[in-house]
This record gives sequence, C-alpha cells and structure tokens, in this order.
Amino acid sequence: MTEDLIKEAYGEVKQQCRVDLKSNAAGCAILQLALKSLTFLVNECQQTNLVSCVPEKKYFSFRKDNIVARPANKEFFLLCPDAVSRLWERWQAETITTVEFGQLTYTVALAPCLALEIFDRQNKKGPATFFECYVGHLFARAVSVNPTKRARLPVHGRDVLMTMDFLMDIGRKKVHLPVKMSSRERVVQAWAHQRLLNEAYRSHAYQGIMVLFSETKLDSRSLKVVEICVPDQWLVYQSLLARMDRIYYFDIPVRYQKLMQQFPNLISIKQFGEFFSEREEILHS
Repeated sequence: MTEDLIKEAYGEVKQQCRVDLKSNAAGCAILQLALKSLTFLVNECQQTNLVSCVPEKKYFSFRKDNIVARPANKEFFLLCPDAVSRLWERWQAETITTVEFGQLTYTVALAPCLALEIFDRQNKKGPATFFECYVGHLFARAVSVNPTKRARLPVHGRDVLMTMDFLMDIGRKKVHLPVKMSSRERVVQAWAHQRLLNEAYRSHAYQGIMVLFSETKLDSRSLKVVEICVPDQWLVYQSLLARMDRIYYFDIPVRYQKLMQQFPNLISIKQFGEFFSEREEILHS
C-alpha cells in the first residue's frame, strides 16, 4: 500500500541521516520520500482550498477520509513530482534560481508532512523530525560537515554536555542552527541555547541561524488559516536574551516581516530560498 511505502521511505530518511547527514544517500532518501508523498497527495487525496486570513497569501491543502492536512502556500508548493525531480537535478548542478530553490525546498519539506498527517495522524513528531533532517542535510551538504547536537560547556571547572539543535564547526566559524516547524515549538529554547554558547565561548563565537517553516494554523471546521505570531516576545528575546544573526522562514509570517521593518538592525528575517544565493557569505565570511 502507498501508506506502507511512505512509512518505509520515512524510516530510510531517518536511517541515512543518522549515518551521514551530508551524504548523497541521505539526499536521495529525502527526495524519494518527498516524491512518494507528493504522488500520494495528488493522486489519492482531494485538493481543498482554504480560507486565508493572511493578507496577500493563498492556501490550500489535501483531504482524505475527512482529515485535512496543514496549509500549503499556493505560491511555493509544486504539484508535479516530475517538476520537483527536475529542480532537484538543477540544484545538484547549481543551476537553480533563488525562486526555484524556494519552491523546491518548500515542496520537499512540506509534502511528507502533509502525507504523514493524513494517514498517520497520531505521529506528532514525524513531520518535525523529517523537517529537521531535511534542513540539517541542506546545511551539512553546503559545508561538507556533519553537525553534532552536543555542546560541551565549561562550568565551574567541569565540562557539562548539553543537547542542542545542530552545531557545526566550519573551521573559521561555528554555527548554531536551531530548526523548528514553527516558533510555537518552545522557540525560546533556541535563544536560550544561543545565550549559553555566547557566555561559554564569548559572543559571536557561534553564529546563530534559526530556520522555521511557518506560523500558520488551520481551523479544521471553518478551514480558515491564520498566522500565530508573538512579535513582542521575539523583540525581547532578540534584544535581551541573545542575538540570532539570521532567521529563515520557508513561509515568512506577515507580522514578523513588519517587525523586521521596524527594527532592521536588530532582526534579519529572510525567505529560506535566499540561503542558496548567500550561503558563501553566511558560512564562510
């Protein structure tokens, strides 16, 4: 059955990413899961338009057996598996445009999450785990370095190990890479971990780059899509707790765009597709 094939492909992604996150094998497993998920969504589910309460954004989703998956932004989500495969090849050959990279990464990141939500509703961790694997692969491949998740912090003459999101040592630079589906997932932890790294190793020893998917929330009864944002909390975290050098979204929330416009020297929020064009500046400057 299709569901069994997708579950098997999901297991292969986790396995390959545990072995070598930066490897071609991990990338191939991610692509296969995305293609199988997208084929399932297009061929076996019903596309459903959603009521967008977000200015200038249109959303839709997929429905099966009265289950509606999370929202997909019409501007970024590709419905053709062949188009995804072609863009993947262009990304590998580094001939892809920034816009195309944004569409490719958005579709590959979201399609498995939608499929998992439809036939494995109780698996709450599955979408977040896949998203973390995918973003980790993109960064690990970009710098040819596998990350760690254990920080060694010197405290009172002892080395204390703490589990964090991805930590990458790129020679001249170290990167702290928190990855979340949304900032509702205990996002203050990302700033707190950045503060710990700053205090342990001096400010700017670790560059903070946070990657999030979106802040959309769907009311399954009314099919309305809203964005849940806490700009005042972000302003406090970024001002008084620690500084994230860059924050990437696959679908940037409107209110956080406005926050960045108000405080351009404090908060830098960008569409994830832009990472492709500025990765050298970010990772090797």
